[in-house]
Amino acid sequence: MTTLVVAVGFGVAAAAGTVMRWRISTALGPGGTMLINIAGAFALGLLASTSGAAATILGTAGLGALTTVSGILPESARLSRASPLLAFGYISLTITGATAAAAAGLALA
Repeated sequence: MTTLVVAVGFGVAAAAGTVMRWRISTALGPGGTMLINIAGAFALGLLASTSGAAATILGTAGLGALTTVSGILPESARLSRASPLLAFGYISLTITGATAAAAAGLALA
């Protein structure tokens, strides 16, 4: 692939991932952000055994823009106002779920 094709693909994948994350998290709130991060970790696990420009574009740009730690932080801050225990559970479940999903993706790849 030429540098231009990779750059354009990177931009398109990053934009698509960002818009998808925004739409899902806006529609579903904290649960949507958690779902996105867990699903993205699974997909990254699947991609981990591949190489090449397409894997880099999909993994780094598409899934990197889709998943986000910065989305967890404001959600957990909002949840902590209602209950610090709820926020702790949200963060713990997100991290544990994403780690398990990535491991499952790696096992299937």
